[in-house]
Amino acid sequence: MRGFLGLMAVGVTLVSGPAHGAELAWKALNVRVYDNADVPKAALRAALEVAAQALAPADVEVAWLSCSTSSGGRCTAPPGRGELIVRLVRSTTQSPAGDDELGTALVDPETGTGVLATVFIDRVERLARGTQGDLGTLLGRAMAHEIGHLLMGRASHAVHGLMRPRWTRAEIVRNARVDWRFDAPDLRAIREHFRM
Repeated sequence: MRGFLGLMAVGVTLVSGPAHGAELAWKALNVRVYDNADVPKAALRAALEVAAQALAPADVEVAWLSCSTSSGGRCTAPPGRGELIVRLVRSTTQSPAGDDELGTALVDPETGTGVLATVFIDRVERLARGTQGDLGTLLGRAMAHEIGHLLMGRASHAVHGLMRPRWTRAEIVRNARVDWRFDAPDLRAIREHFRM
């Protein structure tokens, strides 16, 4: 069994607990994070940890690459095979009911492929304020959700768990663990992605 797993997250080392079952074939996932919304550093560090922990049950080891306007080198090159991009931006629109999507993931429905996810920071902030929730935790969950779409190669949602389409204020306040993890079919779909 794999003992402990070190994850690189913008200067923060994350540790995952022991894996369940037989020896797992952990897969490395490189994710570029473009913070165009000036997320507070502590909230961003917490978000990266939460997102990595959400993906760990799918046997995914995340390596985060912080990209900004001053970043050069690897951040300016096209994404490599299997590399994903998460943009953190402020939205330009809001629905009248305030029932905004927290993010989007661009997935080609014919090929089931995609590399770009976007999370709208202002919407996450508004939801965190409205529920007295932690910004870093909610942001990490939104990032994991959008990365989940990319890894599964589909835009569809689950009925339960992290991949459900809408997160209610009551669910955020309740903070039940089952609401914030990938359900079993989603975990299988993510693992299958890495076998391709």
